[in-house]
Amino acid sequence: MRKFATAGFAALLALISGAEAFAQGAPRNITVLANYTFHGRHTPFFVALDKGYFTEAGFKADVQPATGSGFVISAIESGKADYGLADASTTVQAIAKGAKVKGFQVYMDISTNGLASLTPLPTPESTLGKTITVSPTDSTRVILPIILKQRGLDPAKVNWVAATPATYFTLLLSGQADIIAATVDGDMPPLMETAAKQNKKVYFSSFGGWGYDVLGFIFIAPAASLDKDPEGAKRFAGAMKKAVEFSMANPEEAVKIMVKHNPTLNYDITLAQWKQSMTAINTAYMKANGYGVATPERVKRTVDLIKDAFHLDLTLKPDDVWLFGAATR
Repeated sequence: MRKFATAGFAALLALISGAEAFAQGAPRNITVLANYTFHGRHTPFFVALDKGYFTEAGFKADVQPATGSGFVISAIESGKADYGLADASTTVQAIAKGAKVKGFQVYMDISTNGLASLTPLPTPESTLGKTITVSPTDSTRVILPIILKQRGLDPAKVNWVAATPATYFTLLLSGQADIIAATVDGDMPPLMETAAKQNKKVYFSSFGGWGYDVLGFIFIAPAASLDKDPEGAKRFAGAMKKAVEFSMANPEEAVKIMVKHNPTLNYDITLAQWKQSMTAINTAYMKANGYGVATPERVKRTVDLIKDAFHLDLTLKPDDVWLFGAATR
């Protein structure tokens, strides 16, 4: 009788164990938003898919492009996506205005944002009175006013012209726009190649070179989701960390994976883009703190800059905009 009971108990344990293993093995469907149309910067997203890092973390990921940080924040807040990549300053401003999202992992330590033009823009003052073509949800609409206000300049003197990212190059090179929003890692390699074919030279003005020293691109999620499932964010951050580290150690192989998943991309341009992205990731701050980690001091500096630039009369603490501990060394 004892043998029967023992055998029955063992069988029950095996059944329970098997059910738990099945439950743990069932991946969770998630939607992940890039901050823009796919280019070299997003190489690790597809490495995480191809190498199975998302699967190992318990996810079945659907990676989608977007049209700017503002779009990503709205989509995340409305529940249309689970995780997304957005500019840190745009995210902080949105949270200050009531958006229910939070950051949890640094993707790029410094911003690669800036402006492209056919004539040099040596200072922020050079933008005043000129037309700047940019989508309504692009983070440039947040960053440039911050820089101008830091210098005591009036952002209202900038002439914004709305357009879709797909038309930027044509508008600039045809003379219909004085300036376009651009990134050194995403836009400049293909833009310079296109301009050269027309015997034109394109100049890039870095926001970082104009004193914009805050966190670059970060991963965000709905605040309620992070409160409910911080472990999910930690697993996602772990998968992206593996993908970034692989992509930095093996850029050529990583970009081949990127192009395999996105065959319309040009390999050489995509590789040039990713190598530029790597410089914004592999900073002294990252080496000191670990990939993906944001310290309370760094988040506070970003928050304080946004508050001062937009004269926000509120108390916003680092914990209000960041889930600390999701990204680990």
